[in-house]
Amino acid sequence: MVKTSTWDYSSGALIVVVIFIGLAAVVYGLSVLPFDFLNFPAWILCPLGVYTLIYALIIRKNHFYYLVWGSVTFAVGVISAFYKVVNPIVILGILLIMIAVIGIISRGRRKVE
Repeated sequence: MVKTSTWDYSSGALIVVVIFIGLAAVVYGLSVLPFDFLNFPAWILCPLGVYTLIYALIIRKNHFYYLVWGSVTFAVGVISAFYKVVNPIVILGILLIMIAVIGIISRGRRKVE
């Protein structure tokens, strides 16, 4: 019997997305929060971004790829969640700084290895 890994990025990402869409349905269905179409992507993108960032810290290869996409996904989710309160340009500026820092750290790691 060949043993294969059943836990990869896509299975975990699907679980996270389904859980948080279900949570959003419960929260909006019970009228805990008023439904705002522009806030709904935050229910998917923020948890998916956090999952991607955690996944990037656990895996042994492609750290940079998952760190950047996790940061981008999380930032877009935060923009969706707080678009009425925080200027999206501020969040995008923070995102660009984070990507630059991730790039510097990744480059430093490659030189050490």
